[in-house]
Amino acid sequence: MAEYEFDVAPSFAEEDRERVLPIVELLKELGVTVFYDEDRQVEMWGVDLVEYFSETFSSRARFVLLFSSQHYVSEWARLQRRAAQARALEQHTEYLLPIRIDDTPVPGLLPTIAYLDMRKHSNETIAKAVAEKLAQHRASFTPTTPITPKSVAALAREKPRGWEYLLYVTVVSQGLQELEPKYWEHFLRYAPRNGAVEHSNGIELIRDRNVLLSEIIKVAVDSVFTGETQEAAFGAQGTPGDPDRIVHLGELFVRTFDEILEWARRIHGTSYALEPARVAARIQARFADQQLLAMHGVAQDLRRVADTLVERLTAGEQINMTVPLVFEVDPELEEEFVAATKRLSP
Repeated sequence: MAEYEFDVAPSFAEEDRERVLPIVELLKELGVTVFYDEDRQVEMWGVDLVEYFSETFSSRARFVLLFSSQHYVSEWARLQRRAAQARALEQHTEYLLPIRIDDTPVPGLLPTIAYLDMRKHSNETIAKAVAEKLAQHRASFTPTTPITPKSVAALAREKPRGWEYLLYVTVVSQGLQELEPKYWEHFLRYAPRNGAVEHSNGIELIRDRNVLLSEIIKVAVDSVFTGETQEAAFGAQGTPGDPDRIVHLGELFVRTFDEILEWARRIHGTSYALEPARVAARIQARFADQQLLAMHGVAQDLRRVADTLVERLTAGEQINMTVPLVFEVDPELEEEFVAATKRLSP
């Protein structure tokens, strides 16, 4: 983990200094180390300010607080912004934390990026949100961080708002990342030969596989991902979660995903002596498509929320800690499967 001289460096137009200064003072009161130019006059005396600010906004601060406004298009503010944006592109993780003063767009920043807004959020709210971001950073815990007892303990110790959600997302994201090649191969309809050969019409085997898939899904919906189990892990409203249970629940999500992948993988890996049996089996393997897509989509949604968790919580958004799972089979695929199995009848 890189070490930084400053926790944050505000980047703003001179015309907005009086609006930014109260937030700077609140951050200092919260123990945040702030680069504020008026505090560094002796250090800046006689140096090349272009080079000085470029270095500061590109490498000396953990976060840059970008205060966007109609004035934030001046040449001097543009220099700060470009240095910060260059670092953000290289780092590929959160670095720029935009704060709106008005609705003027900032060149180079996507309109979809999460902002805080000084017209909606008080100075105190913004300062506390920055402190929450730093708490998450101190725990060195992001959806790409390796999960170890030490990293989980650090996250539980710092307890940034929404840490339970972040822990769960990390377990799920990393688990599904490891399964990504198998997931991709499923939709290529590929699996290595597993040595099994089906010589008959395969009707009994097909029935057994339907029962197995139904059981995997039933256990997931009725036993694993219930409201009760999720409350036990994440904690009831206003109560802290249990790190060990959260990790376990995330692992069960990944394990269920892998079970469904393996169910279809065994079908694709089996050799069939009769072509109609092969056709029916391959159609049956596609029953996993909707389930896998649903779970993969849930994981992606969780990750997107985690990337802007502090901003969302600060904005008052209610973060849903439950894990919706939608298991279904495309009616057209089911019709295709029924027709294929009829052709297997003696």
